[in-house]
Amino acid sequence: MERAAGTAMPGIAEKMRQLSTVGRFILLLAGARQFRPIPGKTHLQKEMYLLQRTFPELGDEAGYEPRSAGPYSDAVDDEAGRLELVGLIGFDGGRFELTREGRAAFDRLKIEMDKELDGVQDLKELLNDLTRDEIAALVYFSQPEEDLEDESAIYADLELKRERLAMSMYRKEKISAQRAAQIAGMYLGDFIDRIKADKNPRRGSAGCPGSPTL
Repeated sequence: MERAAGTAMPGIAEKMRQLSTVGRFILLLAGARQFRPIPGKTHLQKEMYLLQRTFPELGDEAGYEPRSAGPYSDAVDDEAGRLELVGLIGFDGGRFELTREGRAAFDRLKIEMDKELDGVQDLKELLNDLTRDEIAALVYFSQPEEDLEDESAIYADLELKRERLAMSMYRKEKISAQRAAQIAGMYLGDFIDRIKADKNPRRGSAGCPGSPTL
């Protein structure tokens, strides 16, 4: 559709003023860790879901609900589409990444949201290179009091793989032994015995600098 004569696309400042809380966090997440792309819609939904556990104002607006593939937010999906429509985010090859104008908007936003940025950076470093199953295991088993499995079509399969997924994330130095034991559904002592017997040990005994763990 052609834009009416005499009108112009809004500038960055106006686009940022129109952002909702959800939109601002999506933009912050997309720009975190040197603009590393978000691998896809599943990662975006789950990363935003885990972010809202830390930032209640995000959870209030996102309104996550249990769905067959895990917790899902219509607001996150809608805002990602809106950011693409106004030219701040591109969705190409199954990945979300900031456009040139999006990077300029992020540079402004990170000053306004400097207190939130560290938490977003840490979470993206933790989650962005995990598999879909690994992220799902974190969502379902790291806080099992959340009753998400009722609507889930993937929960039963994850139950069968939870020990393997926990071991994989532990080897990648993404989670602590205590969190891995929780995800695996094991006592900590039993999980530590499992670690000792593992033929593919963790990459480093002291952890990977710059890679936060849960």
